[in-house]
Amino acid sequence: MSDTSPVPAVVWMKREWKLRGNPFPATGMAVSGGSNARENGTLYEPAVHADQLRQVVDKFVLGMSYGGLKFGYLWSDGVVAGDSDSRGFGKTVLMHHMAGWINKDFGKEVCLSAGLDEEDAEEVPICCLVTGFDTSQIRTLSAALFVAVDYAVKSRVGNGPTLASRLRERLVHRTGITDARKLADVVAQGHRSLRGRTLGPPDEKLIAALCESDPAAAEEYMTRLTPTSRSRNGAVHMATFLLFAAAAGIQHVLVFCDQLEDLASTTTAKAKRDLEVERFRDVIVETLPMADMVTMVVTMHPRAAITIGTAWDLADLPSFALTEQNQASTVRLSALRDPSQVAQLLRPYVNAATKDGVARPDDELFPFTKEAVGSLFTRSNRKPRDVLRKAHTILEAAAARNLERIDAEDVIGFFDATGHLPVSFGLSSDIDWSRG
Repeated sequence: MSDTSPVPAVVWMKREWKLRGNPFPATGMAVSGGSNARENGTLYEPAVHADQLRQVVDKFVLGMSYGGLKFGYLWSDGVVAGDSDSRGFGKTVLMHHMAGWINKDFGKEVCLSAGLDEEDAEEVPICCLVTGFDTSQIRTLSAALFVAVDYAVKSRVGNGPTLASRLRERLVHRTGITDARKLADVVAQGHRSLRGRTLGPPDEKLIAALCESDPAAAEEYMTRLTPTSRSRNGAVHMATFLLFAAAAGIQHVLVFCDQLEDLASTTTAKAKRDLEVERFRDVIVETLPMADMVTMVVTMHPRAAITIGTAWDLADLPSFALTEQNQASTVRLSALRDPSQVAQLLRPYVNAATKDGVARPDDELFPFTKEAVGSLFTRSNRKPRDVLRKAHTILEAAAARNLERIDAEDVIGFFDATGHLPVSFGLSSDIDWSRG
């Protein structure tokens, strides 16, 4: 008598769908620096937010390099009116994508994409750092600035060089010096030439480590610093890194600061929150070399805006309101408009998980049918994170049932039966496969 029980879900994915495993992240949250491509944001598809990406280049990158922009705001403000939970729109992966794009050639390709010619695109070399707040360790601006420098020293794509390593190459090329001690003298001279308010002397040990030919020197130095030093001296570490970048010919540094909502959390005492907001002005706006070089782009959504708004105004920082007069400094991420964007979002994950040598038609997301993608759109809240989570869930369920394909009825039946009722936005579930 033959065994008709289903084979395990993983076996089905591998044997029948030719996948290495479930392509989609279980949480949908980007894990910076992680090794799992599903979770670390490297499968980001720029076409999903193509309009907003162009705005980021125009308003933040060009605004920093040529317009004197000091603060920019990357907004998400809900799917429907009154929705204050504006997480999951893809702000984090967009920022990491932009940082990698900028840093690979110090902004040249980004500027070319905006329409500048070759000469103009190379006129103002820039680089980009990523940091953010959290509720566990990074609750001060100084700690967040330490994380930004740590990103420069440690973050890399695959086996590629770190940003700090590439800046050292520029420094060597620019000065014709290879000796680490002499390079450190060049960097230190940058501090001696400052004529305005500073935080005091730079971290000489960090300068020495950054100037070493072995990138492990800077990585090890940053790793050995105590949590207390990171929290108290992060702004000094940032000022030191900026001197190093300036010696390498970098004129501006774009700092993406994620999760401002954690600084604005109601679990943070109001007095501490107000003090840290004041430091945004004191450190970023009024202290050299930050005042000359840094443009900070922070994430924003309605809850954070309400909590931090008064302190931001009292510190006389540029307004983050989504108003006509602030258009040059604000970019708003919107919800997914239609199933075509869902297909764009999912395709890199499916392609990355497909076994070598297996051809996927460009117009399919096998094992999903076109209609299934449309139903996934209508059964989501139209945020990329929710779509990825639901794609993970339905794929697991369909594999466990040994389905040959996942069609619209499978998606509708599963999510309706488990309490995930359709979200009614009056939008069609039809999908146009001709869109990228």
